[in-house]
Amino acid sequence: MLEKITPLVESFVAQNPSGILVVLGPTASGKTSLSVNLAYWIQQNLNQTVEIISVDSRQVYKDCDISSAKISEEEKRGIVHHGIDIVDLETEYSVYDWQKYCTSTIKEIQARGNIAMLAGGTMLWLDAVTENYDFDEKGIKSDRRNEPLWPSFKIGLSWPRDVLYQRINQRAVAQFESGLIEETKRVMQEHPTITKSAFTSFGYQEIEAYLKGLMTYEEALSKNQQRNRNYAKKQLTWWRGREDVYWIELS
Repeated sequence: MLEKITPLVESFVAQNPSGILVVLGPTASGKTSLSVNLAYWIQQNLNQTVEIISVDSRQVYKDCDISSAKISEEEKRGIVHHGIDIVDLETEYSVYDWQKYCTSTIKEIQARGNIAMLAGGTMLWLDAVTENYDFDEKGIKSDRRNEPLWPSFKIGLSWPRDVLYQRINQRAVAQFESGLIEETKRVMQEHPTITKSAFTSFGYQEIEAYLKGLMTYEEALSKNQQRNRNYAKKQLTWWRGREDVYWIELS
Protein backbone atom coordinates (compact mmCIF):
# COMPACT_ATOMS: atom_id res chain seq x y z
CA MET A 1 0.00 0.00 0.00
CA LEU A 2 2.79 2.43 0.89
CA GLU A 3 4.48 2.14 -2.48
CA LYS A 4 1.38 3.63 -4.12
CA ILE A 5 1.51 6.84 -2.15
CA THR A 6 5.05 7.53 -0.96
CA PRO A 7 6.15 9.25 -4.21
CA LEU A 8 3.09 11.51 -4.01
CA VAL A 9 3.66 12.22 -0.33
CA GLU A 10 7.33 13.00 -0.90
CA SER A 11 6.43 15.46 -3.66
CA PHE A 12 3.73 17.12 -1.56
CA VAL A 13 6.00 17.54 1.45
CA ALA A 14 8.76 19.01 -0.71
CA GLN A 15 6.42 21.53 -2.34
CA ASN A 16 4.39 22.37 0.76
CA PRO A 17 6.61 22.88 3.82
CA SER A 18 3.60 23.98 5.88
CA GLY A 19 1.22 21.39 4.49
CA ILE A 20 -0.63 18.71 6.46
CA LEU A 21 -1.20 15.07 5.60
CA VAL A 22 -4.58 13.38 6.07
CA VAL A 23 -5.49 9.69 6.20
CA LEU A 24 -9.22 9.06 6.12
CA GLY A 25 -11.74 6.32 5.43
CA PRO A 26 -14.64 4.40 6.93
CA THR A 27 -14.45 2.59 10.24
CA ALA A 28 -12.29 -0.58 10.25
CA SER A 29 -10.65 0.35 6.95
CA GLY A 30 -7.08 0.36 8.29
CA LYS A 31 -6.46 4.09 8.82
CA THR A 32 -4.47 3.63 12.03
CA SER A 33 -2.04 1.16 10.51
CA LEU A 34 -1.49 3.18 7.35
CA SER A 35 -0.99 6.46 9.19
CA VAL A 36 1.65 4.99 11.50
CA ASN A 37 3.47 3.17 8.71
CA LEU A 38 3.45 6.29 6.54
CA ALA A 39 4.68 8.48 9.38
CA TYR A 40 7.46 5.98 10.09
CA TRP A 41 8.43 5.90 6.39
CA ILE A 42 8.63 9.70 6.25
CA GLN A 43 10.87 9.80 9.30
CA GLN A 44 13.15 7.11 7.92
CA ASN A 45 13.31 8.31 4.30
CA LEU A 46 12.67 12.06 4.37
CA ASN A 47 14.36 12.71 7.72
CA GLN A 48 11.35 14.63 9.02
CA THR A 49 9.42 13.97 12.22
CA VAL A 50 5.69 13.33 11.95
CA GLU A 51 3.15 13.75 14.74
CA ILE A 52 -0.29 12.19 14.29
CA ILE A 53 -3.56 13.73 15.41
CA SER A 54 -6.35 11.19 15.82
CA VAL A 55 -9.56 12.60 14.35
CA ASP A 56 -12.07 10.39 16.12
CA SER A 57 -15.01 11.71 18.12
CA ARG A 58 -14.87 8.67 20.42
CA GLN A 59 -11.14 8.42 21.03
CA VAL A 60 -11.09 11.89 22.57
CA TYR A 61 -12.82 10.34 25.61
CA LYS A 62 -10.91 8.72 28.45
CA ASP A 63 -11.53 5.16 29.72
CA CYS A 64 -13.01 3.81 26.47
CA ASP A 65 -10.08 1.98 24.94
CA ILE A 66 -11.69 -1.13 23.47
CA SER A 67 -14.95 0.40 22.31
CA SER A 68 -13.18 3.17 20.38
CA ALA A 69 -10.41 0.90 19.06
CA LYS A 70 -7.65 3.11 20.46
CA ILE A 71 -4.15 2.52 19.24
CA SER A 72 -1.79 0.75 21.66
CA GLU A 73 1.64 2.02 22.62
CA GLU A 74 3.21 -0.82 20.66
CA GLU A 75 1.22 0.04 17.55
CA LYS A 76 2.36 3.67 17.69
CA ARG A 77 5.94 2.61 16.81
CA GLY A 78 7.26 5.61 18.70
CA ILE A 79 5.18 8.12 16.74
CA VAL A 80 3.72 10.89 18.91
CA HIS A 81 -0.09 10.88 18.90
CA HIS A 82 -2.53 13.64 19.87
CA GLY A 83 -6.30 13.84 20.25
CA ILE A 84 -6.65 10.72 22.41
CA ASP A 85 -7.91 10.69 26.03
CA ILE A 86 -8.36 14.44 26.27
CA VAL A 87 -11.84 14.77 27.84
CA ASP A 88 -13.91 12.99 30.50
CA LEU A 89 -16.98 10.97 29.61
CA GLU A 90 -19.16 13.45 31.48
CA THR A 91 -18.07 16.28 29.18
CA GLU A 92 -19.92 17.32 26.05
CA TYR A 93 -17.36 17.85 23.31
CA SER A 94 -18.44 19.53 20.08
CA VAL A 95 -16.93 19.96 16.65
CA TYR A 96 -16.31 23.57 17.67
CA ASP A 97 -14.21 22.37 20.64
CA TRP A 98 -12.38 19.95 18.39
CA GLN A 99 -11.59 22.54 15.74
CA LYS A 100 -9.98 24.82 18.31
CA TYR A 101 -7.96 21.95 19.80
CA CYS A 102 -6.81 20.50 16.48
CA THR A 103 -5.93 23.85 14.92
CA SER A 104 -3.86 24.78 17.96
CA THR A 105 -2.15 21.37 17.96
CA ILE A 106 -1.22 21.61 14.29
CA LYS A 107 0.35 25.01 14.89
CA GLU A 108 2.34 23.62 17.83
CA ILE A 109 3.56 20.67 15.76
CA GLN A 110 4.67 22.92 12.94
CA ALA A 111 6.34 25.30 15.37
CA ARG A 112 8.53 22.34 16.38
CA GLY A 113 9.48 21.93 12.72
CA ASN A 114 7.49 18.70 12.39
CA ILE A 115 4.80 17.47 10.02
CA ALA A 116 1.21 17.18 11.23
CA MET A 117 -0.80 14.20 10.03
CA LEU A 118 -4.53 13.89 10.67
CA ALA A 119 -5.87 10.34 10.76
CA GLY A 120 -9.45 9.36 11.39
CA GLY A 121 -12.97 8.97 10.15
CA THR A 122 -15.10 11.58 11.91
CA MET A 123 -16.22 13.34 8.78
CA LEU A 124 -17.28 16.80 9.94
CA TRP A 125 -14.35 17.02 12.35
CA LEU A 126 -11.91 16.43 9.49
CA ASP A 127 -13.56 18.95 7.21
CA ALA A 128 -13.86 21.50 10.01
CA VAL A 129 -10.06 21.65 10.16
CA THR A 130 -8.96 20.95 6.60
CA GLU A 131 -11.61 23.24 5.04
CA ASN A 132 -11.51 25.79 7.88
CA TYR A 133 -15.25 25.84 8.58
CA ASP A 134 -16.66 28.70 10.59
CA PHE A 135 -18.59 27.62 13.72
CA ASP A 136 -20.28 29.47 16.51
CA GLU A 137 -19.79 28.42 20.14
CA LYS A 138 -22.72 25.98 19.88
CA GLY A 139 -20.93 24.10 17.14
CA ILE A 140 -23.27 25.24 14.38
CA LYS A 141 -21.56 25.81 11.05
CA SER A 142 -22.35 29.17 9.54
CA ASP A 143 -20.32 29.03 6.37
CA ARG A 144 -16.99 27.97 4.94
CA ARG A 145 -14.23 30.59 5.40
CA ASN A 146 -12.20 32.08 2.34
CA GLU A 147 -9.70 29.38 2.24
CA PRO A 148 -8.03 26.52 4.30
CA LEU A 149 -5.31 27.45 6.76
CA TRP A 150 -2.94 24.84 5.29
CA PRO A 151 -2.60 22.93 2.03
CA SER A 152 -3.39 19.27 2.60
CA PHE A 153 -2.84 15.95 0.88
CA LYS A 154 -5.73 13.62 1.64
CA ILE A 155 -5.37 9.85 1.33
CA GLY A 156 -8.52 7.74 1.49
CA LEU A 157 -8.90 3.99 2.00
CA SER A 158 -11.59 2.32 -0.09
CA TRP A 159 -12.73 -1.31 0.21
CA PRO A 160 -15.43 -3.23 -1.67
CA ARG A 161 -18.57 -2.88 0.45
CA ASP A 162 -18.83 -6.59 1.31
CA VAL A 163 -15.17 -6.76 2.37
CA LEU A 164 -15.49 -3.65 4.52
CA TYR A 165 -18.55 -5.06 6.27
CA GLN A 166 -16.70 -8.30 6.92
CA ARG A 167 -13.86 -6.33 8.50
CA ILE A 168 -16.35 -4.41 10.65
CA ASN A 169 -18.06 -7.61 11.80
CA GLN A 170 -14.76 -9.29 12.61
CA ARG A 171 -13.52 -6.33 14.62
CA ALA A 172 -16.73 -6.31 16.66
CA VAL A 173 -16.24 -9.97 17.51
CA ALA A 174 -12.65 -9.28 18.55
CA GLN A 175 -13.76 -6.37 20.74
CA PHE A 176 -16.43 -8.44 22.47
CA GLU A 177 -13.94 -11.25 23.08
CA SER A 178 -11.17 -8.95 24.32
CA GLY A 179 -13.05 -7.25 27.14
CA LEU A 180 -15.67 -4.88 25.75
CA ILE A 181 -18.33 -6.21 28.11
CA GLU A 182 -16.04 -5.72 31.11
CA GLU A 183 -15.16 -2.22 29.90
CA THR A 184 -18.87 -1.40 29.65
CA LYS A 185 -19.48 -2.56 33.23
CA ARG A 186 -16.62 -0.41 34.50
CA VAL A 187 -17.70 2.66 32.55
CA MET A 188 -21.29 2.36 33.76
CA GLN A 189 -20.10 2.06 37.36
CA GLU A 190 -17.49 4.81 37.29
CA HIS A 191 -19.31 7.26 35.01
CA PRO A 192 -23.02 7.24 35.89
CA THR A 193 -23.43 10.66 34.28
CA ILE A 194 -21.78 9.78 30.95
CA THR A 195 -23.10 12.02 28.18
CA LYS A 196 -25.84 10.51 26.06
CA SER A 197 -23.93 11.05 22.83
CA ALA A 198 -20.90 9.20 24.19
CA PHE A 199 -22.98 6.35 25.61
CA THR A 200 -24.76 5.67 22.33
CA SER A 201 -21.78 6.15 20.02
CA PHE A 202 -19.67 3.62 21.89
CA GLY A 203 -22.34 0.94 21.64
CA TYR A 204 -22.61 0.62 25.40
CA GLN A 205 -26.40 0.61 25.10
CA GLU A 206 -26.35 -2.78 23.38
CA ILE A 207 -24.17 -4.31 26.05
CA GLU A 208 -26.20 -2.69 28.82
CA ALA A 209 -29.28 -4.41 27.37
CA TYR A 210 -27.39 -7.72 27.38
CA LEU A 211 -26.25 -7.23 30.97
CA LYS A 212 -29.84 -6.55 32.00
CA GLY A 213 -31.04 -9.70 30.27
CA LEU A 214 -32.99 -7.78 27.63
CA MET A 215 -31.11 -9.42 24.77
CA THR A 216 -28.75 -12.32 24.22
CA TYR A 217 -25.01 -12.07 23.70
CA GLU A 218 -25.51 -12.86 20.02
CA GLU A 219 -28.17 -10.16 19.68
CA ALA A 220 -25.97 -7.57 21.37
CA LEU A 221 -23.07 -8.46 19.07
CA SER A 222 -25.31 -8.32 16.01
CA LYS A 223 -26.68 -4.89 16.95
CA ASN A 224 -23.14 -3.65 17.58
CA GLN A 225 -22.06 -4.85 14.14
CA GLN A 226 -25.10 -3.29 12.49
CA ARG A 227 -24.53 0.06 14.20
CA ASN A 228 -20.96 0.17 12.91
CA ARG A 229 -22.00 -0.86 9.41
CA ASN A 230 -24.57 1.94 9.41
CA TYR A 231 -21.87 4.39 10.47
CA ALA A 232 -19.66 3.19 7.62
CA LYS A 233 -22.53 3.88 5.20
CA LYS A 234 -22.74 7.46 6.45
CA GLN A 235 -19.00 7.89 6.06
CA LEU A 236 -19.01 6.54 2.51
CA THR A 237 -21.91 8.79 1.57
CA TRP A 238 -20.12 11.82 3.03
CA TRP A 239 -16.98 11.24 0.96
CA ARG A 240 -18.65 10.02 -2.22
CA GLY A 241 -17.39 11.93 -5.22
CA ARG A 242 -14.74 13.85 -3.30
CA GLU A 243 -12.12 14.85 -5.85
CA ASP A 244 -9.80 16.27 -3.20
CA VAL A 245 -9.04 12.77 -1.86
CA TYR A 246 -6.51 10.37 -3.35
CA TRP A 247 -8.31 7.05 -2.97
CA ILE A 248 -6.44 3.78 -2.53
CA GLU A 249 -8.60 0.94 -3.82
CA LEU A 250 -8.11 -2.16 -1.68
CA SER A 251 -9.45 -5.69 -2.07
